[in-house]
Amino acid sequence: MGGETPIEGHLLVVWGVPEPKQDIAALRVKYPNLKITYKQASVAFSDPATIARLSEEDVSDDEWLSATHLATMSYLPPARLVPAFTKNVKFIQLTSAGVNHLAAHPIFTSTSIPITTTSGIHGPPISEWVALQILADSHLQRTMYKWQSERRWVRAAGDSTLGFRDSVGRRVGILGYGSIGRQSARVLTAMGMEVIAYTANPRTTPESKRDTGFIVPGTLGDREGTLPVAWHSGTDKASLHAFLGADLDYVLLALPLTGSTKQILGAEEFEILGRTGAYVLNIGRGESVDQDALIAALKKPLGEGGLRGAALDVATPEPLPESNELWGLENVVITPHVSAWNGRYLERTIGVLEENLERGARGEGLVNAVDRERGY
Repeated sequence: MGGETPIEGHLLVVWGVPEPKQDIAALRVKYPNLKITYKQASVAFSDPATIARLSEEDVSDDEWLSATHLATMSYLPPARLVPAFTKNVKFIQLTSAGVNHLAAHPIFTSTSIPITTTSGIHGPPISEWVALQILADSHLQRTMYKWQSERRWVRAAGDSTLGFRDSVGRRVGILGYGSIGRQSARVLTAMGMEVIAYTANPRTTPESKRDTGFIVPGTLGDREGTLPVAWHSGTDKASLHAFLGADLDYVLLALPLTGSTKQILGAEEFEILGRTGAYVLNIGRGESVDQDALIAALKKPLGEGGLRGAALDVATPEPLPESNELWGLENVVITPHVSAWNGRYLERTIGVLEENLERGARGEGLVNAVDRERGY
């Protein structure tokens, strides 16, 4: 804990939100020897050029160069300061689970400064979003809302007429079995679903299946990797297609954006999923999907190679233009990249930060450390 190992230095916090004063005050009490500077960034996220300009304007050179720890959403020191910044800083704590928005910055490409993410804190809200979309699909909530707006009380002859169904025995493929995929698996198996996992690397031993990342207290995730009834792996088309062909009712994309995950699902893959009329959920990155191919698959009739539907929390581009055809498809749910939002996001981010401050002071490995070669 904080009192066992002195935490010293200068923590620079640069977040694009008003200072969470209660949380920052608690950090100062817990770590009295750690100087903490809070700077409210003008924006949380933006294009690289804007972030580079604002990183110069919103934070002084002295603040950048005196920092021994940096907690940031998207701001990093200007490129001209990177050599000097590197001499002092021990690690950089992000508020995000992904790092693709920083991958071109010299901190990422030209230094070995440890970068850590908040992977793990997104699992609870996103898994609830996933369950919400599956339940809304299987219990025909869009139709129910329509009937309510029309003041219609409709009774019909059960499943054979309307298509109601429950989740017991349904098969969900989770493409990317990290913290979000694991917490989603925990929730969905409680509903009676069978989980089929897919990862780039084989997970054939108990140790390789274990989750060593951050888990929100009070949640279980799948620490030991025992929930999937099957576990596929590979980076080639044949392996991916074997996974997609495993009689899936739903497929959840919970992937970081890397060179190997860009448009990982395209026309070929949707053709395979169309054989079972699968439903696609994407909470990772919009670029993981060939959006035009997805639209084409969604427009095909069920039973003729079409998808049952899609729930998309991410899109390409973001914001999704009003003219995009996805908006008008009746079998599509779109939410504006908010599945992880909840009132405790920063509190949980600070929980990861505290763990890394204490691990760093003890000389231990940091939680959620980014592998630059893999890109996550």
